[in-house]
Amino acid sequence: MSTEKSNKKLLLVCGLIGLFGCISVVITDLIGIVVVDGYNPISQTISDLAIHKKAWIQDIGLNLFAASFVACAVGLFSLNLGGWKWKTGAGILLLLAVDILIISEYDQYADLSSFGSTVHFTCVCILGVLFTIAPALLSFKLHKVSRGWQLFSLWTAICWGVLSPIFFFTPNGWNGAYERFLSVIVIMWVAFISWLLVQKGLNQRLISPFTDAKATNNRSA
Repeated sequence: MSTEKSNKKLLLVCGLIGLFGCISVVITDLIGIVVVDGYNPISQTISDLAIHKKAWIQDIGLNLFAASFVACAVGLFSLNLGGWKWKTGAGILLLLAVDILIISEYDQYADLSSFGSTVHFTCVCILGVLFTIAPALLSFKLHKVSRGWQLFSLWTAICWGVLSPIFFFTPNGWNGAYERFLSVIVIMWVAFISWLLVQKGLNQRLISPFTDAKATNNRSA
């Protein structure tokens, strides 16, 4: 009984950390847009905020968002809906956290021809691939929560997989706007998964757009 109670607390804490990271990355982006003189969020990317003296604002947001991925990974491992796809998907979230931390470390080199710019570009590409795979793998077991949750995660993977490569062909005048549109997809998925963990931690009926939620006490290998 105590183990189950501890597990519920872990889910709740992980969910709250996940939500905090999502809120933080949005707030720091908005702050950066306001405080950096001459910055245009439509034409300039998020990484462009890291070129200025106030880059630490953006770095904090990205680091906290990376923590959201770690929290979601730990929470999903604890929730354990079973199977290799679930465990692999949760594990990939940890890789995404590391990837985002590296992007944060090297984002000041985004517009330069250097080793740092190569690292930054490579990590951005890795992010594109991994975030397609993780939600897709996790969707196979999210049907145990509800059909709605399964479709949400699956369609997130599909939309991201189709839309993210288009960024590289976006006109320069719209780079910032399109990158932020893609960021909304990622943040929304992480926020919803975090909310799922919070609700499971509170042992409450799920409050979400996916109204066909059902109990998920059964676990399978």
